[in-house]
Amino acid sequence: MLKNLKIILNKINELGPEEIKLYFSLNSYQLELLAKLSKSKKSLNAQELLNSKVKLSKAQKYRNIQRLLKKNLIKKNYNEYYLK
Repeated sequence: MLKNLKIILNKINELGPEEIKLYFSLNSYQLELLAKLSKSKKSLNAQELLNSKVKLSKAQKYRNIQRLLKKNLIKKNYNEYYLK
């Protein structure tokens, strides 16, 4: 666990100022969504994105998805979401 955390922290140190600001503006659910989308070879639908270990209501989860869309980190095509 500590070894993985050190790798993540080193990657954060390599980021530029704007990227660091963007990274720290994301909450845990948004980071989980981005991780799911990057791990998946195909686009994911909303139901797959709503399945999460983070305890938020569906409305809060949809708002977080909308914020990622607004920041242009993900794209939506009908009910399918994928990384930009």
